[in-house]
Amino acid sequence: MSAASLQRALEDRGVRAVVEARGPLAVLTLADDRSIDESLRAELVALAPAHGFTHIALELTDDADERAALHRH
Repeated sequence: MSAASLQRALEDRGVRAVVEARGPLAVLTLADDRSIDESLRAELVALAPAHGFTHIALELTDDADERAALHRH
């Protein structure tokens, strides 16, 4: 598994994200406020196995979201 190579592959496709490996899971934190449409989601899922991951998770970081259970201060 290579978080660095997955991150580079994402950047090559114009997706800025931080990738963290948690076993076979790749956790992606998007660097910009980009909407994830169905085609981008499919592309992200397809990239994971090529870099040794079985699953991906998208971490949402919108601190301004009033619906969040816990707010970062």
